[in-house]
Amino acid sequence: MSNSRTEDDAGTQQLSLDLVPGVDPTLFGFRLKRLEIFNWGTFNGHVWTLNVDGKNSLLTGDIGSGKSTLVDAITTLLVPSQRVAYNKAAGAGVKERTLQSYVLGFYKSERNESTGTSKPR
Repeated sequence: MSNSRTEDDAGTQQLSLDLVPGVDPTLFGFRLKRLEIFNWGTFNGHVWTLNVDGKNSLLTGDIGSGKSTLVDAITTLLVPSQRVAYNKAAGAGVKERTLQSYVLGFYKSERNESTGTSKPR
């Protein structure tokens, strides 16, 4: 951390505080640099890497392309296990996806029309 004092033309002192030298102050806080996924849902076979370098990113894709799967992977790392609600981004039911279903590579749900329940497939 470094700081400096300057004085403007009116004699008012300005204090400049540089918390982390060389770091853009608009990027303070927790920032995701890189996400590596291996055998998580349909992201299997090799290490899939998402480099966002701490910047804002927009995740887009077709229905079923894996957007919610990526969000769930990040959620698994950041949220206590008893509070994780998988596939929430896609508006899914409470138990449609689980940690076990992701690790086992399930990729879609099969809905029972008569009972209204779904199970991973």
